[in-house]
Amino acid sequence: MRALHLFAPFPIKPLVLFVAILASALLTLGPVQAFAAPPKVVASIKPVQALVKAVMGELGDPVLLIPATASPHQFSLKPSQARTLEDADVVFWIGPQLEIALSGPLEKLASSAQVVELLKAPRLRRLNYEPEDADHENEAEDEHGHTGVDPHIWLSPSNARALISHIADVLSEIDPANADTYEHNADQARQKIGILARKTMQYVAAMRYVPYLVQHDGFSYLALEFGFNEVGHIQTTPGREPGAKHVADIMELIKVKEVKCLLHEPQFPPKMALRLQAETGIALREVDPMGTNLPLSEDTYLRIIQDIISSMEMCMQPRLQPSAE
Repeated sequence: MRALHLFAPFPIKPLVLFVAILASALLTLGPVQAFAAPPKVVASIKPVQALVKAVMGELGDPVLLIPATASPHQFSLKPSQARTLEDADVVFWIGPQLEIALSGPLEKLASSAQVVELLKAPRLRRLNYEPEDADHENEAEDEHGHTGVDPHIWLSPSNARALISHIADVLSEIDPANADTYEHNADQARQKIGILARKTMQYVAAMRYVPYLVQHDGFSYLALEFGFNEVGHIQTTPGREPGAKHVADIMELIKVKEVKCLLHEPQFPPKMALRLQAETGIALREVDPMGTNLPLSEDTYLRIIQDIISSMEMCMQPRLQPSAE
């Protein structure tokens, strides 16, 4: 299997080069001293926590509300999490299109906090879900059906840069004593994301025409950003297995489009993905849009995107056959 070299063609280990590039980009930016205690910050999901951490830096860690192992589409608030909301000064979330179960609790429990709906941030590129056909709509007639605006905005690095700016503006307004630190950290984060996006765009050139499937309809921003050829998804409702009609359509799509790769997520059971693999021989690879196992740092968001691209490459690129001797 071809090893991932995100910053190819440089003959250097990718992680070493990644760190070197980021460091060189930031040499001109000196440290900023902070003198005041920051506000109590809560983030709904791990990618939001990662973006907020990039802005807060050494000032502190935002508290994660929804575990990364859970799907934000299917989450129930526990008493300890309710107390976290009650103690918050500011809460960052994507919005009711994603964290469906948080709408009521945020209104009741976080009444004294500033609640920031990131889906409304300025300068975002927002996508709408494409309407399903009638049969698929019938399969997805519940409160979790995907309609309207696609809320998976963090999977676009361009959107992530806009979110970083908005988060910095919010924190600077709430905590003006540390405004310089927030702006300094945001500038660093935008530079890092820009470098990663440019290098990734170069790296994925050979992957752009390979058709692939995803487990649920949550990767359109990534496909648009890098020009990937996503041709369909298994679940029309997150976490709910599709009906027989949709399964038959997927089987036909795999055959007609010669789809060789299916990306599934750790937040959802892989039952249908394993069935499709058994019946069609399609390659499976796990991609994690939540960064479940990544430690929190200023660079966690970068790792989320980098790990997704790495998994896609291993699923989509042809395997190198060992030479016969």
